[in-house]
Amino acid sequence: MNPLALAVFATIDESAIDALKHAAETCDPHYECGGVVRKVDGGFVASRLITSYRPFGVDLAQLYDRDVVADFHTHICSIHNKPFADFFSTSDALANQGLRTVGYMLSLCDRNIRRYDPSQDDRDDEEVDFRSGRVLYLTCGHIVGWAPPGREEKFADALGPRDDSRSSGWPGGSGSPGP
Repeated sequence: MNPLALAVFATIDESAIDALKHAAETCDPHYECGGVVRKVDGGFVASRLITSYRPFGVDLAQLYDRDVVADFHTHICSIHNKPFADFFSTSDALANQGLRTVGYMLSLCDRNIRRYDPSQDDRDDEEVDFRSGRVLYLTCGHIVGWAPPGREEKFADALGPRDDSRSSGWPGGSGSPGP
């Protein structure tokens, strides 16, 4: 049984923020993980945490039903995505727009928890200029919380010092998440 799923919160924000703090403590920082927030009698509850075991994208479709009012997920912090880890991806924003749900995201780079509400926030309000010369317009939503350092620091301590200039962002610099 997941004790997180038993906690009933008064607001969507409280439920999602608590769930993302739990994700920071328990999820593997090399993969995105997340869940959904449901409206229940007396408030809001977060689902169990799931992962797709991919560094980018977690498939929350299996958790969605008519009671879902929000979703939440982490963004990993690697050399490959650091310039845009603090932004909701276009697919994040489009999913929330289409499903009429609020999105929450914890960037493991800056530890901020961000909220994107398609009924209040522009989907493409920030210009993100990549070194490739490509310019994208994304949203960073609004900062609504912060998660203290979690599991990634424990992983980093176990792995020892790493030279990010030569590393792929994966343990051991192998270019993939493992065997």
